[in-house]
Amino acid sequence: MTDLGAAFERRLLESAEQGTGIGLGATAPGDAFSRTLGAGGKRIRARLVGRFGQLTGAEPERIADLAMAVEFLHAATLVHDDLIDNAETRRGQTALHRDHGSEVALLVGDLYVARCGVHLARTGSPRAAEELWGALDTIVRGEVDQRSKRFDLRQTTDDYLATIQRKTASLLEAACASAAVLGGASEKQVEAARSYARHLGIAFQLVDDVLDYRGSAEEMGKPVGNDIREGTVTLPLILALSLSQAPIHAILASARQRDDFSAVVMAVRRSGALERCQAIAAEHSASAAAALEPFPAGTETEALAEVAESLLDRRS
Repeated sequence: MTDLGAAFERRLLESAEQGTGIGLGATAPGDAFSRTLGAGGKRIRARLVGRFGQLTGAEPERIADLAMAVEFLHAATLVHDDLIDNAETRRGQTALHRDHGSEVALLVGDLYVARCGVHLARTGSPRAAEELWGALDTIVRGEVDQRSKRFDLRQTTDDYLATIQRKTASLLEAACASAAVLGGASEKQVEAARSYARHLGIAFQLVDDVLDYRGSAEEMGKPVGNDIREGTVTLPLILALSLSQAPIHAILASARQRDDFSAVVMAVRRSGALERCQAIAAEHSASAAAALEPFPAGTETEALAEVAESLLDRRS
């Protein structure tokens, strides 16, 4: 996907580090406020905003502010998640709360939410505001629900797909639908953008779940098997429970006692669950590409379809 460019990255960090000129005043401590944003990442949400903006002919400055709002909101969820999980690292770097303390991390997450609101207001679109704040509502509710199910092996595939739709896909849906709204797209096209993003978000998370069991710590920027170590039961483990001959319940119970989850990781790898999970991700990737049908064929739709296909091969 086309790079967002150095200007976007610079503007994003400047927005985190400085006031808006609307009563915020002097520059804030840069390292704390820009740490999570400066760690990079794929910026997939902002990139998709840009793509749908170009596809629908939206005004570039409004699209830039929407992309900024989406990035800030996503960054806020990362900071707060790391704090709640007491995570050690984020994208291969020490987590913000580890270096600056819990209080600063909480405030930085709050600041990111505030910056989201500032840039969202600049789009001048009540519909975009409704979409993004609605996504935040959905994400929080999904997070609470997931935390109530820590180490719960009774979850089904449908249960888990519903969870990741709330936690991962909802912000992508809001981002893509809002970009289409800013471009004056028809309601059919807005819903097509939402459907594309929903399937893309689910596929993205499923690949992430596979990598948590298959990838390396160096590639992922976090320990292998980190999800189950934190009590998060993802689809590979759910599938392994029905596919594996190994006594996974007993293996997991022992792993929790010893705080060593390597045997759980190996059992999931040997079960065939990772391959099945990858196949489900491929189904959602294909559905994402198919959802673009209401848009005119061309470079942008081809690029969006390529995003859906290429995420299946990612390594981090």
